[in-house]
Amino acid sequence: MAAPENPEPVSGAEDRPTPEQEIKPPPRKRRRIVISCTECHRRKQKVGSQSVLLSECHGCCDRKLPCTNCESRNKESSCRYETGAPVIKQESKTPPSSSRQKEQSPPEAKSKSRPSADFGYSTHATSTLGILRRIEGASAPLAGMPSEIPSEESNEMREHYKSLIRQLPARTYVEKLIDVYFHDVNWLYFGIDEPMTRDLMNKWYRLPFNVLSASGPMALDPSLRALPALLFQMVACALLYLPHDSQKTFECIKYTTGMTFDDLSVEYSEAGMAILTLLGKRQMSVVTVMAGWCRASLLKFTGMVTEAWHQVGTCIRDAQGIGLHRDQMDPQPTAEDSSEEAIEKMWAAQQRRKMWVILMGWDLHTGAVLGRPTSIDHRNIPRTSPVDAILPKSGKRVPLVPRTADDPPTPLTRTLWSWQIMKTLREIQDLEKEGPFPKDFSRVEQIHAEILDTKSRTPPPFRQTNPDTRFDKLPECWWLPYVRCQLPQLHAFNILALHRPYVFTRAASRHAALGASLDMLESQRQQFAALEPSQHRTYSLFFGTFDAVVMVASIFILFPKEHPELLEQAQQHFRWAVDRFELMAARNHLARSALGVLQAIWIRFKKAVGYGFLSNDCCSMTARAETEAATRWLTSQAETHRGSHDSTTTPTATTTSAHSSSSAQPTPNTEATAPLSASSNGPSPQSAPADPALVAPEWTLPTDFDFGTIVPMYPMGDIAYNDLTGALGTMPEGVRHPTSTANWVGGMSAATESPDHTGMAAGGYEMAGMLPMNMMDQNAPWQFNGEFGSDTIWNVLNQFPSS
Repeated sequence: MAAPENPEPVSGAEDRPTPEQEIKPPPRKRRRIVISCTECHRRKQKVGSQSVLLSECHGCCDRKLPCTNCESRNKESSCRYETGAPVIKQESKTPPSSSRQKEQSPPEAKSKSRPSADFGYSTHATSTLGILRRIEGASAPLAGMPSEIPSEESNEMREHYKSLIRQLPARTYVEKLIDVYFHDVNWLYFGIDEPMTRDLMNKWYRLPFNVLSASGPMALDPSLRALPALLFQMVACALLYLPHDSQKTFECIKYTTGMTFDDLSVEYSEAGMAILTLLGKRQMSVVTVMAGWCRASLLKFTGMVTEAWHQVGTCIRDAQGIGLHRDQMDPQPTAEDSSEEAIEKMWAAQQRRKMWVILMGWDLHTGAVLGRPTSIDHRNIPRTSPVDAILPKSGKRVPLVPRTADDPPTPLTRTLWSWQIMKTLREIQDLEKEGPFPKDFSRVEQIHAEILDTKSRTPPPFRQTNPDTRFDKLPECWWLPYVRCQLPQLHAFNILALHRPYVFTRAASRHAALGASLDMLESQRQQFAALEPSQHRTYSLFFGTFDAVVMVASIFILFPKEHPELLEQAQQHFRWAVDRFELMAARNHLARSALGVLQAIWIRFKKAVGYGFLSNDCCSMTARAETEAATRWLTSQAETHRGSHDSTTTPTATTTSAHSSSSAQPTPNTEATAPLSASSNGPSPQSAPADPALVAPEWTLPTDFDFGTIVPMYPMGDIAYNDLTGALGTMPEGVRHPTSTANWVGGMSAATESPDHTGMAAGGYEMAGMLPMNMMDQNAPWQFNGEFGSDTIWNVLNQFPSS
């Protein structure tokens, strides 16, 4: 048989892919680099070359930022690039000449260094953006990140910034008002560093005009560009505290008839906030935080407590944004720094730490006063405290040298000691969350003992009793007598806040809270006598009196049989508190709004304790003697205060000696400094036998009333948030109100309007409010109004008959 013929190969069989070749993926398409902006790329607009850009083509991406195409479509904010900074594409060939070419020359591609956007990330080394920047290089912006401020927006920002800083008064008036701030306002908190501020002012006023006109604020150092915002806030505060004899000097900065310094202060403060808003939250500095904190101070001075609390929270967020809460973000001297640079960095770190301590104190104390949550917990953020160093007498910085006991105290000494006192409030707030019946009541007694221990360690220059007065005559320590009246209030408020949740359920807590309140009122009386009328806006003058007097009256109203030995002191301090509020009403909005509340409390106070008060004649004689002595003290302190401002005179008397001669009433012996009983409930304080004259027979609480249902009292918070007021209710038909509300609720008699605006009548503290209170018809139904709940002390007191 013939062998079979081989089949002929099929054409192209050798070109067929093998199975291994069939599973290989197809080759990838070459990815072209996108050089147009993302918006033009999305719309498939081509990129024009230099020759095309000079022609009639208007649909091409010209690689500007923003590009012309996005500008024509109002899409400037969407113009971004994926390949770094845009550069106009160049052409090798020379474009043909034309008449249009000669008229329009190509724009030069200038590489300006712009701050790249951070998308909200913190810039410290441990954040995501910080790690990326370390990879890319500390000085070079990340590739592909958009510029923070486009050129057109920068032009608009520059003009807006210039229009705002034009509102600052002339340099002469700015410097005078800054002097007023540092002498009459800054001593209250010492939040602004004077050498740093004056150094920045000198740099600011030496700036050439073309810097602001051509480059704008972003070309300035972050501290310098935020300086006008700080100056606006400081000037605004100074206008509120202007002494009467200095007001004529600044009349010319008012720009319309009938304008008051209060109106001008508000406008300056708003201009400062507009600058902070314009600059945004990028590239902030410690000056930005100081400007926001100064704004919070002004809001407190004007009675806007709610807004001040929110502003403090904003300042804390800004401070965290620039790393004020972290040690590693402080300037650190290096081996390459000169001695001057190293010293400057140490003082810069000192200022950052001091500002953070002040913010922590404000956050904690404001939350405790208002009954609001705090923004930070200092226990979770380890932070190095500033060094209690000797301040240089000249503006030139010197190395940080820790202060010794033989050196005079500094404002920073006072700030650090105030923070040491206020730190206890954090544990008090934690304990308050457990309600009126905590799991371990011994913790209350332990914190009480810690407060007393801290008070016993008060530095000798700050002690109210037997202080160290060696430094009182130094010009730089003129503020010492005033501080001795303020610091004891912080200790007393800690005790009041500690026992506040338990005053209705525990007798020992009532005794401690009552004693602390009387101590606060006594310190308030001494502080008020030492201050000038221009200082009546001070926030502590209000809350320290109002919270304490409400606590005292509430305890006596609900428990009239207890503490008869303190009744006379309580009654006198109540009257003195009303006197102070009447005097402050012309300047202090909070004091004016609280007068009606005090009137409503007074009626119930008097009815609850019956006839246990002093006679009106005796009290009037005591008040008159107190007024005359306080007036003498006020006059001497005013002269000393003015003299220290001119550095020609120094204080000649200490606070202790002046106070001892200014009061016919000794300091109340409230035993608030005595340790509590170890018993969980605590024994009731010793009380006198029940006297029918001290008990109001018309009204008693139900026998099954649960005092634990009453929430803790926050009188300051109720004024600020719940619109607490006291007003006359509806009288029976045919009966007219015997007293005009103008006499109490903000009303000022003709004797109040004295030429020097001190609010004192010719006879002393005889104010319009005291006369109606003494001669008040008990049938006037004063009630508490506001948005408070049914479980508050105000609702309980409203059930007490006031007529």
